[in-house]
Amino acid sequence: MIRLIIAAATALAVHTAQAEPYVRIDGGYSWAIDAGIRDKDFSSDGFICGDTGCTEGGEINRVGESGVYSAGLGWRFNPSFRVDLSGAYRGGYGLKDTDQLPSEFRADIKSTSVMLAGYYDMRLGFTRPYVGAGVGWAKNKIGTISNSGGALAPISTERPGGTWTGMAWSVMLGVGIPLWSRLTLDIGYRYVDLGKIESQPGDVTCAPTPCPGVTYSGLSGRLRAHEVMGGFRF
Repeated sequence: MIRLIIAAATALAVHTAQAEPYVRIDGGYSWAIDAGIRDKDFSSDGFICGDTGCTEGGEINRVGESGVYSAGLGWRFNPSFRVDLSGAYRGGYGLKDTDQLPSEFRADIKSTSVMLAGYYDMRLGFTRPYVGAGVGWAKNKIGTISNSGGALAPISTERPGGTWTGMAWSVMLGVGIPLWSRLTLDIGYRYVDLGKIESQPGDVTCAPTPCPGVTYSGLSGRLRAHEVMGGFRF
Protein backbone atom coordinates (compact mmCIF):
# COMPACT_ATOMS: atom_id res chain seq x y z
CA MET A 1 0.00 0.00 0.00
CA ILE A 2 2.71 2.51 0.94
CA ARG A 3 4.61 1.81 -2.29
CA LEU A 4 1.45 2.33 -4.36
CA ILE A 5 0.76 5.66 -2.64
CA ILE A 6 4.31 6.92 -3.24
CA ALA A 7 4.23 5.71 -6.85
CA ALA A 8 0.93 7.49 -7.48
CA ALA A 9 2.18 10.74 -6.00
CA THR A 10 5.43 10.52 -7.97
CA ALA A 11 3.55 9.87 -11.21
CA LEU A 12 1.37 12.93 -10.64
CA ALA A 13 4.41 15.12 -10.09
CA VAL A 14 6.39 13.75 -13.05
CA HIS A 15 3.62 13.80 -15.66
CA THR A 16 2.25 17.25 -14.84
CA ALA A 17 5.02 19.73 -15.57
CA GLN A 18 2.76 22.66 -14.66
CA ALA A 19 2.22 21.43 -11.10
CA GLU A 20 3.41 23.87 -8.45
CA PRO A 21 4.98 22.05 -5.47
CA TYR A 22 4.41 23.05 -1.87
CA VAL A 23 5.37 21.85 1.60
CA ARG A 24 2.92 21.51 4.49
CA ILE A 25 3.43 21.27 8.25
CA ASP A 26 0.47 20.67 10.57
CA GLY A 27 -0.42 19.97 14.17
CA GLY A 28 -3.68 19.30 15.90
CA TYR A 29 -5.88 17.43 18.31
CA SER A 30 -7.52 14.05 17.71
CA TRP A 31 -10.28 12.47 19.76
CA ALA A 32 -11.13 8.85 19.01
CA ILE A 33 -14.74 7.72 18.80
CA ASP A 34 -16.40 4.33 19.47
CA ALA A 35 -13.66 1.74 19.01
CA GLY A 36 -15.93 -1.31 19.33
CA ILE A 37 -13.19 -3.45 20.90
CA ARG A 38 -14.20 -7.08 21.46
CA ASP A 39 -12.53 -10.40 22.16
CA LYS A 40 -11.62 -12.37 19.05
CA ASP A 41 -12.88 -15.57 20.70
CA PHE A 42 -15.00 -14.84 23.77
CA SER A 43 -16.29 -18.42 24.08
CA SER A 44 -12.75 -19.80 24.49
CA ASP A 45 -10.77 -17.18 26.39
CA GLY A 46 -12.65 -13.89 26.34
CA PHE A 47 -12.33 -11.39 29.19
CA ILE A 48 -14.41 -8.40 27.98
CA CYS A 49 -17.70 -9.05 29.77
CA GLY A 50 -21.13 -8.00 28.57
CA ASP A 51 -22.87 -8.72 31.90
CA THR A 52 -22.03 -9.05 35.59
CA GLY A 53 -21.80 -12.83 35.31
CA CYS A 54 -19.52 -12.61 32.26
CA THR A 55 -21.69 -15.11 30.38
CA GLU A 56 -21.64 -13.08 27.17
CA GLY A 57 -19.10 -10.98 25.36
CA GLY A 58 -18.99 -7.23 25.82
CA GLU A 59 -17.46 -4.20 24.17
CA ILE A 60 -15.14 -1.40 25.27
CA ASN A 61 -14.93 1.85 23.33
CA ARG A 62 -12.94 4.66 24.92
CA VAL A 63 -9.40 5.09 23.57
CA GLY A 64 -9.03 8.75 24.43
CA GLU A 65 -7.32 11.65 22.70
CA SER A 66 -3.98 12.37 21.07
CA GLY A 67 -1.95 15.15 19.55
CA VAL A 68 -1.39 14.88 15.79
CA TYR A 69 1.90 15.87 14.13
CA SER A 70 2.03 15.89 10.34
CA ALA A 71 4.23 16.97 7.44
CA GLY A 72 4.04 16.45 3.71
CA LEU A 73 4.72 17.47 0.12
CA GLY A 74 2.01 18.67 -2.27
CA TRP A 75 1.40 19.67 -5.88
CA ARG A 76 -1.04 22.35 -7.04
CA PHE A 77 -2.30 21.66 -10.56
CA ASN A 78 -4.57 24.70 -10.95
CA PRO A 79 -6.25 27.27 -8.67
CA SER A 80 -8.97 24.75 -7.72
CA PHE A 81 -7.20 21.40 -7.43
CA ARG A 82 -4.20 20.15 -5.46
CA VAL A 83 -2.85 16.85 -4.14
CA ASP A 84 -0.50 16.13 -1.27
CA LEU A 85 1.27 13.19 0.32
CA SER A 86 1.73 13.49 4.08
CA GLY A 87 2.76 11.44 7.06
CA ALA A 88 1.23 11.77 10.53
CA TYR A 89 1.98 10.49 14.01
CA ARG A 90 -0.55 10.10 16.82
CA GLY A 91 1.13 8.86 19.97
CA GLY A 92 -1.17 9.79 22.82
CA TYR A 93 -4.20 7.51 22.56
CA GLY A 94 -4.88 5.21 25.48
CA LEU A 95 -7.45 2.53 26.12
CA LYS A 96 -9.19 3.32 29.41
CA ASP A 97 -12.62 1.80 29.75
CA THR A 98 -14.73 -0.47 31.95
CA ASP A 99 -16.76 -3.52 30.93
CA GLN A 100 -19.98 -4.76 32.53
CA LEU A 101 -18.33 -7.14 35.06
CA PRO A 102 -17.15 -4.48 35.97
CA SER A 103 -13.34 -4.29 35.60
CA GLU A 104 -11.04 -1.69 34.09
CA PHE A 105 -8.91 -2.01 30.94
CA ARG A 106 -5.83 0.04 30.12
CA ALA A 107 -3.33 0.10 27.25
CA ASP A 108 -1.28 2.66 25.30
CA ILE A 109 -2.19 3.09 21.62
CA LYS A 110 -0.07 4.76 18.93
CA SER A 111 -0.64 5.25 15.20
CA THR A 112 1.55 6.21 12.24
CA SER A 113 -0.04 6.92 8.87
CA VAL A 114 0.76 8.00 5.31
CA MET A 115 -2.05 9.55 3.28
CA LEU A 116 -2.43 10.68 -0.34
CA ALA A 117 -5.19 13.32 -0.44
CA GLY A 118 -6.89 15.45 -3.07
CA TYR A 119 -8.49 18.86 -2.39
CA TYR A 120 -10.92 21.14 -4.18
CA ASP A 121 -10.27 24.79 -3.30
CA MET A 122 -12.93 27.49 -3.58
CA ARG A 123 -12.79 31.26 -3.31
CA LEU A 124 -14.66 33.24 -0.65
CA GLY A 125 -13.38 36.78 -0.33
CA PHE A 126 -9.73 36.60 0.59
CA THR A 127 -10.09 33.06 2.01
CA ARG A 128 -9.92 29.68 0.24
CA PRO A 129 -12.41 27.16 1.70
CA TYR A 130 -11.75 23.56 0.65
CA VAL A 131 -13.04 20.00 0.81
CA GLY A 132 -10.90 16.91 0.39
CA ALA A 133 -10.53 13.18 0.76
CA GLY A 134 -7.57 10.87 1.21
CA VAL A 135 -6.58 7.23 1.18
CA GLY A 136 -3.47 5.61 2.57
CA TRP A 137 -1.81 3.27 5.01
CA ALA A 138 -1.69 3.12 8.81
CA LYS A 139 0.29 1.22 11.43
CA ASN A 140 -1.52 0.98 14.77
CA LYS A 141 0.18 -0.38 17.88
CA ILE A 142 -1.54 -1.31 21.14
CA GLY A 143 0.70 -1.95 24.12
CA THR A 144 0.32 -4.49 26.91
CA ILE A 145 -3.33 -4.70 27.98
CA SER A 146 -4.00 -4.62 31.71
CA ASN A 147 -7.27 -5.66 33.35
CA SER A 148 -7.89 -4.96 37.03
CA GLY A 149 -10.10 -3.42 39.69
CA GLY A 150 -13.81 -3.70 40.30
CA ALA A 151 -15.03 -7.28 40.56
CA LEU A 152 -11.51 -8.59 39.81
CA ALA A 153 -9.87 -6.99 42.85
CA PRO A 154 -7.34 -7.81 44.16
CA ILE A 155 -6.40 -9.81 41.03
CA SER A 156 -4.87 -8.01 38.02
CA THR A 157 -3.98 -9.50 34.64
CA GLU A 158 -1.87 -8.51 31.63
CA ARG A 159 -2.22 -9.68 28.04
CA PRO A 160 0.09 -9.00 25.07
CA GLY A 161 -0.52 -6.06 22.75
CA GLY A 162 0.05 -6.10 19.02
CA THR A 163 0.48 -4.18 15.77
CA TRP A 164 -1.86 -3.92 12.78
CA THR A 165 -1.04 -2.42 9.37
CA GLY A 166 -3.46 -1.76 6.54
CA MET A 167 -5.64 0.71 4.65
CA ALA A 168 -6.72 4.06 6.10
CA TRP A 169 -8.86 6.88 4.74
CA SER A 170 -10.02 10.38 5.59
CA VAL A 171 -12.35 13.21 4.60
CA MET A 172 -11.70 16.82 5.45
CA LEU A 173 -12.88 20.40 5.11
CA GLY A 174 -11.27 23.64 6.07
CA VAL A 175 -10.11 27.03 4.96
CA GLY A 176 -6.84 28.38 3.64
CA ILE A 177 -5.94 31.96 4.55
CA PRO A 178 -3.21 33.46 2.32
CA LEU A 179 -0.73 35.41 4.42
CA TRP A 180 1.93 36.55 1.99
CA SER A 181 3.75 35.30 -1.07
CA ARG A 182 3.45 31.47 -1.02
CA LEU A 183 2.57 31.15 2.68
CA THR A 184 -0.97 29.98 3.59
CA LEU A 185 -2.45 29.37 7.01
CA ASP A 186 -4.52 26.16 6.89
CA ILE A 187 -7.24 25.50 9.49
CA GLY A 188 -9.45 22.44 9.12
CA TYR A 189 -11.47 19.52 10.39
CA ARG A 190 -10.80 15.89 9.50
CA TYR A 191 -12.53 12.57 10.04
CA VAL A 192 -10.05 9.72 9.82
CA ASP A 193 -10.46 5.95 9.84
CA LEU A 194 -7.06 4.45 10.67
CA GLY A 195 -8.15 0.82 10.44
CA LYS A 196 -7.96 -1.78 13.15
CA ILE A 197 -6.71 -1.95 16.72
CA GLU A 198 -5.62 -5.55 17.13
CA SER A 199 -3.63 -7.53 19.71
CA GLN A 200 -1.76 -10.75 19.12
CA PRO A 201 -2.38 -14.12 20.82
CA GLY A 202 -0.21 -14.90 23.83
CA ASP A 203 0.17 -15.84 27.46
CA VAL A 204 -1.72 -14.12 30.26
CA THR A 205 0.13 -13.05 33.39
CA CYS A 206 -1.66 -12.61 36.71
CA ALA A 207 -0.83 -10.98 40.05
CA PRO A 208 -0.59 -11.45 42.95
CA THR A 209 -1.58 -15.06 42.19
CA PRO A 210 0.22 -16.54 39.12
CA CYS A 211 -1.87 -18.17 36.36
CA PRO A 212 0.58 -20.27 34.30
CA GLY A 213 -0.74 -21.85 31.12
CA VAL A 214 -3.53 -19.31 30.58
CA THR A 215 -3.57 -17.94 27.02
CA TYR A 216 -5.56 -15.31 25.14
CA SER A 217 -6.58 -15.17 21.45
CA GLY A 218 -6.51 -11.37 21.33
CA LEU A 219 -8.90 -8.48 20.86
CA SER A 220 -9.90 -6.39 17.86
CA GLY A 221 -11.53 -2.99 17.27
CA ARG A 222 -11.20 0.11 15.08
CA LEU A 223 -9.33 3.39 15.43
CA ARG A 224 -11.51 6.24 14.14
CA ALA A 225 -11.29 9.88 15.15
CA HIS A 226 -12.43 13.47 14.70
CA GLU A 227 -9.53 15.89 14.34
CA VAL A 228 -9.01 19.65 14.39
CA MET A 229 -5.86 20.72 12.55
CA GLY A 230 -3.86 23.88 12.00
CA GLY A 231 -0.71 24.48 10.01
CA PHE A 232 1.04 26.18 7.13
CA ARG A 233 1.47 25.52 3.42
CA PHE A 234 4.39 27.16 1.65
